[in-house]
Amino acid sequence: MSRRDGTERAGRARTLYLGTLFLPLALQNFLLTYNSTAMNVALSAILDDLGTTLTGVQAAISLYSLVVAAFLITGSKLGARHGHRRVFVLGAEVFVLGTLLTALGPSLAYMLVGWSLVQGIGVALMLPALLSLITREFTGADRTRALSALGTVGGIGAAVGPLLGGVFTHYVSWRASFLMGTAITTAVVLALRRTPGPGPDRAGPREPFDAAGSVLSAAGVGLLVVATLFSGRYGLVRARQDFEVFGHVLFHRGGPSPVPFLAGVGLVVLAVFAVRERRLVRSGRDPLVRLSVLRNRTVRTGSETQAMQYLVPNGIVFLVPVFLQTTLGFDALWCGITLVATTLGLMTAAPVAAGLVGGGRVTHRAAQTGSFLLMAAGCVVIAATFDPQVRDETTTGLAFAPGLFLLGLGQGLATTVTDLIQSAPSPEELDDVTGLSRSGTYLGSSLGVALAGAFMAVALLHSFEAGANDSTVLTPAQKQLVTRTVEEQVQLTAASDDEIRAELGSRGVTGAAADELVRINARAREQALAWAGGSMAVLALCGCLVAGRIPRTRNPGPPPPE
Repeated sequence: MSRRDGTERAGRARTLYLGTLFLPLALQNFLLTYNSTAMNVALSAILDDLGTTLTGVQAAISLYSLVVAAFLITGSKLGARHGHRRVFVLGAEVFVLGTLLTALGPSLAYMLVGWSLVQGIGVALMLPALLSLITREFTGADRTRALSALGTVGGIGAAVGPLLGGVFTHYVSWRASFLMGTAITTAVVLALRRTPGPGPDRAGPREPFDAAGSVLSAAGVGLLVVATLFSGRYGLVRARQDFEVFGHVLFHRGGPSPVPFLAGVGLVVLAVFAVRERRLVRSGRDPLVRLSVLRNRTVRTGSETQAMQYLVPNGIVFLVPVFLQTTLGFDALWCGITLVATTLGLMTAAPVAAGLVGGGRVTHRAAQTGSFLLMAAGCVVIAATFDPQVRDETTTGLAFAPGLFLLGLGQGLATTVTDLIQSAPSPEELDDVTGLSRSGTYLGSSLGVALAGAFMAVALLHSFEAGANDSTVLTPAQKQLVTRTVEEQVQLTAASDDEIRAELGSRGVTGAAADELVRINARAREQALAWAGGSMAVLALCGCLVAGRIPRTRNPGPPPPE
């Protein structure tokens, strides 16, 4: 056999290997992002099935995000020390255990342990290993296309989560989503075990593991996530209700919010973590993460850009279903159908962006700046097209479609930022960058939902109060009642007309006064969506400024693996 034939055969073998490696990893990435959004539309079904409260289920959802964000840096380090393939498989097995506990569990306690804790740890182990495997095995334009395709698949998973989750919940059970997760993850593990790597799995040093650093990083990131999650309930600055810990009120309603305090403590803990990691590096020991990678301008600005690109669309995708359900009475299935426009936009833009950036015809800086401009335009269009007087599902879906499609186009362009970040560091710094950047995306996601909810709540409160004060129908006593009622109703989300009418009836307000307050409530919801959507557009424009600091020239990235 000639040398040329041998080279072609080796090339075909490597192409086959890369394909068989990428497909199961992409499928698992789809599942992970689907898992993070599918249950948002199944809350009512879970409440009825488990006999629990809305607060309990929301706590499970919040705790899941907290566990993932808190342990991503640790998961990335374990992959560097023990081999990414090995840690990915371990994480997948932990994830399967969590899905089974959740799917078969008879109470909220099983969901808290299975979904929030066990699945969260599994994701924190899998996600960094997944990214590192693809980054190390693919090179050049192939890496750009692979990482962009991975981001596209992940975006599709998050976008179809409400739709597919709604279908499962409506026709089968909310538990079907977790059983699907068990089946898919098991198939992925079997596929990887049948696809051995071209060489031994890389493993890092065997020095003592930085357990103290792991605790500090988890505590610091965890406090930041808790602060963002609490902002929707307690307010960003002024506390909307008492904040109690073990029966003791630490922050009183009307006083300072606990959110800045928790965020401040989280930043202090992270500062202590940073000091410790620098000391370990200076003493020649193996740190949990080398924070020096943030001196790389491409890594730093790319990670900041990526966090903002998760913040904006997650905020909008939270706002739209809230208003569709509270204002128009859409069910989970119709909410999912309405959001399909976002998926179509993402699928349209992502392959185009990967080809242009991978071929060197468009810089990462231009692609990421363009993604924010499209997101900003989508936010403005969504805020401008909402009409509470139109209650037909098809008409409403078509009205929202242009704005959601623009948002999806922006998300499609944003998929290339992963390649920018992962290609910038040297091979020995790759795992540090992966852990830090992934933690940033989860912080961005949590902050996006929290800020969107806070913007909506503040606008709703002020609009409702202004409408009540300007009313000629309400008496002074009824106007005072309005303030108390609205403050209680906006802690988590907007209130529907029926909910407002029922609340007013329980307080003895009926007749013309009740009709007037229902009208004011409807108008306040419309203004709140416009204000919140416009605020997210402003954040998208801030993202443009962040992306504008990305270096103009493409970083050639680390050398290909031997």
